[in-house]
Amino acid sequence: MHINDISVLIIDDSDHIRALFAMTMTRAGVTRCHQAKNGEEGVRMFRELRPTIVFLDNMLPLLSGMEVLRQIKETDPKSVVVMISGASNIETIKEAKEAGAAHYIIKPYSAGKVVEVMTKLLSLEGSAV
Repeated sequence: MHINDISVLIIDDSDHIRALFAMTMTRAGVTRCHQAKNGEEGVRMFRELRPTIVFLDNMLPLLSGMEVLRQIKETDPKSVVVMISGASNIETIKEAKEAGAAHYIIKPYSAGKVVEVMTKLLSLEGSAV
């Protein structure tokens, strides 16, 4: 799969984090990057857009990140979801993995780490970062 062929959904309540993610995706060569600011919007957008990969914050308003993950996996069990959180306790990471998260990135993280994880999970070619 080529980087130009994917679509990304970023679900995070922070405008700043969403903007940084969008910039990172653009620099990596992703041309279809969508954003949701809360859990309910994230689930709705996932169902509408069916993105290639989702980056999902664990702490969200309206629906928790874990609940969003469960609903995404119910909608599409093969979906690729990367959880992102400042919570690094082993129980939270284990719960996310058991619910179907493909990877768990702990804050703070670098743009390079995000692209590296995405590239590995999707076996991408042509990443600019």
